[in-house]
Parts: sequence; C-alpha cells; structure tokens
Amino acid sequence: MAVAAVVGLASSGVLGPWWSLFVDDAGQLAAALAATLACWITAGRLSGPQRWWRLWMGAATGGWMIGQILWSWYHLYRGIGLPSPSPADVGYLTLPILALAAVVVLAADRPLPGGLRRRPGLPVIVLDGLIVVGALFVLTWSTALGSVVRASAATPLAYSVAIAYPVTDLLLAVIVILLVASAPAANRAQLVPLGAGLFCLSLSDSVFAYLVSSGAQAVSPLADAGFIAGHALVAVAALTPVSDASAPAVHRPVRWGHLLLPYVPVAAVGVLFIGQRVRGDPMDTVEILGVAVVILLLVVRQALTLAESASLVASRTRLVLAGDEARRRLERDLHDGVQQRLVSLGLEVRRAEAIVPGELPQLRQQLSTVADGLRGTADDLRELTRGVHPAMLTEGGLRPALRTLARRSGLPAVVDVHLDGRLPEPVEIAAYYVVAEALTNAAKYAQATSVEVGAAVHGGSLHLSVCDDGVGGADLRHGTGLIGLFDRVEALGGRLTVESPPGSGTRLSADLPLDEPASA
Repeated sequence: MAVAAVVGLASSGVLGPWWSLFVDDAGQLAAALAATLACWITAGRLSGPQRWWRLWMGAATGGWMIGQILWSWYHLYRGIGLPSPSPADVGYLTLPILALAAVVVLAADRPLPGGLRRRPGLPVIVLDGLIVVGALFVLTWSTALGSVVRASAATPLAYSVAIAYPVTDLLLAVIVILLVASAPAANRAQLVPLGAGLFCLSLSDSVFAYLVSSGAQAVSPLADAGFIAGHALVAVAALTPVSDASAPAVHRPVRWGHLLLPYVPVAAVGVLFIGQRVRGDPMDTVEILGVAVVILLLVVRQALTLAESASLVASRTRLVLAGDEARRRLERDLHDGVQQRLVSLGLEVRRAEAIVPGELPQLRQQLSTVADGLRGTADDLRELTRGVHPAMLTEGGLRPALRTLARRSGLPAVVDVHLDGRLPEPVEIAAYYVVAEALTNAAKYAQATSVEVGAAVHGGSLHLSVCDDGVGGADLRHGTGLIGLFDRVEALGGRLTVESPPGSGTRLSADLPLDEPASA
C-alpha cells in the first residue's frame, strides 16, 4: 500500500517536478530507515545467528540509506539528474555485500530436534552462486552490457562502478535463490520475505545501473518501486518471530537440477567462446578475466566437493563400525549377564523340584513349569542376541556362520563357500547381514522353494551371492532392510546389486573389499 502511494503520488503529475523527486527520494529513504531500525531493534532482543543476521542486514540497509542521503543531496539540491559515479555509490554498493553475509548467516542456522543446530554445505552453495554469476556476467557482457558500458563510461572510475552494480546484483540474486530453495522449514518464514526483498532491491538496482550506463538523465518512480518494496520486505523479515518448529529428518532424493545448475551457464559460456573463435572475434580483458575466474571457481568447487565426499564416506564408515561395536557389547552383556542368570535360576528351580516330597505333586508341577519357563526365556534371549550380534561369527568365522544361517532359513539351501581363514571383522559382519537379510526375504516374501548361497575371495574382494527361485519383483524403494544393507556395504567401499525380474527369482550380489576401513 505504501509503495503504491509513493509511486502513484510521485508519478501522478499533481506535484511539480522537484516535489515529485522529493516524494520519490523521501519514500526510499523512509523505507530504508524502517528496515534498518527493524533489524537493529529486534537484534537487541535475540542471540546467536538470529541476532547476527539482523545486525548484518541492518548495516546493509543503513549503508544504503547513507548512499540515498548523498544521492538526494546531489539530486535535489545540486540538480544533477543521475549523479553517478559519486560518493553515493559507496553506500549503495555496501548493501549487496553485507546483505549476502546476512543471508548466509540466516541460512546456516538450521535447528534440529532437541535444540541442536547443524550447518549445511554453504561453501558449495556460495561457490555455485559465484560460478553462475560469473558465467552470466560473461554472457551479458559479451552480448549487450559490454558495449553499453564502453560507450558511456568516460573514466576508469565510472567504468568500475558500471561493472560493480550488475556483478553484485547478480551475485545477490542468484545466491538468495539457491539459499531459499534449500532453506529449512524453521527459517523459511524469514528467508522468503528477506530473499524477496533483496530480489526487489537488486531488480531496481539493475535498472538504475542500466540507465546510468546508457546515459539517461532520470529514473522514473516506477523503476524505484523495488527500493521501497525491498526495504519493506526486509523489515517484515526482521519482525518475523523465530520458529521453534524443526522438521524431522527425512531421506530426500537427489536433486539433479540443483547439482547441475552451475554447469548450465558455464556450458553457455563455452558455446559463446567457441562461436567467437569461429567468427574471429577477440575477447576483451573483462571477458578473459571473467572466464578465468569461472574456471578457478569450478576447480575449487570440485576440490571442495571431493573433500566433502571423502569426509562423508569416512563418517559413514565410523558409524557402521561404532554400531557393530555397540551391538557386540550388548550381545556380550546379555550373554554373560542376563542369560547366565536365567540359566542359574533354572538350575536352582530344578534342584528345588528334585527335593520336593512325593506327597506334594502340585508343588513339584509348579516348579517344573517355572523351570521350563526359565529355559524357554533363556532360549528366546539367545535367539535375540543372535540378531543383535552373531556370536557364532565372532567364535568360528564367516564359513560356519553362513552355513548356520542357511540351515536356519527353513529352505533347502546349497551353500558354496570357499574361504581360507578369517577375514577383516567389518567385512565378515557386513557379509553375515547381507546373507541373513537375503535369506529372510526369500523365506518370508519371495515364496521360494530353494536358495543358493555363494562366497569366495577373488582379487582382494569378497564376492557374495544369494539366489532364490521365488516370484521376484523385489522393490528396493520399499523395505528398510535392503536400504540398510546398501548403506553398510557402501560404507565399506563395496557394491551391492539386486536383480529381481518378476517371475524369475531374485539374485543379490555383493562385492566387499578386504582392506581395513579407515576409522579416523
């Protein structure tokens, strides 16, 4: 409403030219002041990232406000139509730089259940934004912007200012879009109006930069509407309360569009470069520097992505090994503690049963029932501990453990195991669970009548295979057991494949390298 009122009044023709400019400039100044006060006042009542992003954003809008004051002085009292370059440009250009810091701080604040917080891969997101901005700048410079700036920029300072505006506006707009797209639900209520406000500011700023570069003598109030609306939205974001809601962690599919986003404009730059070479058009200094910066950013992004991937693999391996160790301790505690206690109590009850006088048959029967119950409970506990951690695997190795699994599956099984000696413990545990899950699926869901289990070492890897003659058609998207097996095998650097055509049975194969996984 306020935006429409200012723009409508300034462009209505009711006021004189000077008063129209005054209303337009005053509206922009008031919006920037409101945004600055909203950020800094609310920051005083908060802490952590919620405080810091408001401080950064308040500094950004405050710097822009100082630039607007200088601009208005030139505009209204010096009578200069578009005073650029001027000291006002310094204030204006502080906004995208400081606003970028504010957006990154807010996007990095990701609450988790229990009050914890985590930081996403923001360096990669920022690098993606820089790559996209660099490539888009090279494209726009080569096609239109370069000729306009070269024709109108009379001095090196004017040339630099003319370049600075589109670069910073592109940078802010692209990174805001990337961060808002990946924002958590808890911060989206603040990031969306903040991102929309910065986008409005960048849009009007780009129009202003184009008009200055093309030699225009005035900017219409409608073109300045983004400055008023943008600051108003920034104030709304600052006044939006912090959300305590944190969405539960869910498995998200790979977003190929986001992964490939930086390479689309880079590919366009490559096509442009090839076209220029074919036509024999030389590249100017700005284009050469832009392409060099984009290539450097791509190299840094790839190195950072590889480092993060290696860290993720190491982290998954540590989690798998830690889980195995915890299950081993639990199995040992159950076996040495509760299970032994149940066995001892059963023996005590049997001894008590043996000395009961013959004239008390009812008591003897009750003690016998209790002893049978204790023995059954001990047997149930023994079966439970096998699921927690296979003690037979620790004691005898993979060969007898696989044979025991096949025997317990309840299906006619052919076991072909060629193993000499023991294998690394993480490999044996992973192989055990792979075969156990495959046999369970064959017996419960596949309607199989027979199964074949194979295991052998070739070329420094353990090769496993479990084949059944069931109905096939296994759907990997439904069933956490197979998904967990994929994670376990891949954490050890292995590969798991499942072939399950409908009506032709299921074949599960796994290759596990025998190298000891890194635990650091």
